[in-house]
Amino acid sequence: MRALIIAGLLLMFGLNAALADNPTLTVSTNNTPLDRKALEQLSQESFRRVGVDLKLVSLPSERSLVAANLGEVDGEGLRVAGLGGPGGPYPNLVQVPERFVRISFVAFSKDATIPLDNGWDSLKPYRIAFINGWKMFEANALGARVVHKVDKPEQLFRMLEEGRVDLALYTRADGILLARNLGLPAIAPLSPTLKDVDMYLYLHKKHQALVPKLSQAIRDIKADGSYNRILSTIY
Repeated sequence: MRALIIAGLLLMFGLNAALADNPTLTVSTNNTPLDRKALEQLSQESFRRVGVDLKLVSLPSERSLVAANLGEVDGEGLRVAGLGGPGGPYPNLVQVPERFVRISFVAFSKDATIPLDNGWDSLKPYRIAFINGWKMFEANALGARVVHKVDKPEQLFRMLEEGRVDLALYTRADGILLARNLGLPAIAPLSPTLKDVDMYLYLHKKHQALVPKLSQAIRDIKADGSYNRILSTIY
């Protein structure tokens, strides 16, 4: 009997040690609150399926990418495609090729009559603001009449409310939530969207061997319904 008890204890300790031995990857982000929650919950589930634990940290947008590229953190997300690899601006990052989420980038305004039928070119006559380091806007919106870059989304909407800019560029779902939380009912997203974009996770190249496993894990959670179940609680 004593031998059985000892064997059981050894088995239990062995299992606990095995669980504790899961490597932890630190992923940095500057995503908006809802998108951050999607990144966190989808990553937790997909990482769990490949035997990895997740630690999510927040950094300013550009600093987040630089830290990941330097290997100070293990990964970064969520971002547009094409930022990593030899031809990208952050060559030490490897894109996990399976899409995490699709995000609508939009212009918010107090003037619902501003037309956006010509996409990014529609911004040219206006004073705009967006968050520093957001690559989508830095690549497409710098042709506006006046461009302001800020650090926090609240600054965008305060500038808009005070009449200092005509348009605040942000993501649709989080912008609607932010305007509501700030008590700014006159601020609303304009249609059509500036761009609907697939967003991805990036890992530092030292974790390149994990990329195909993570891609498969994301495909698996989409196939078994976990993906839709997670996102339905967020958006």
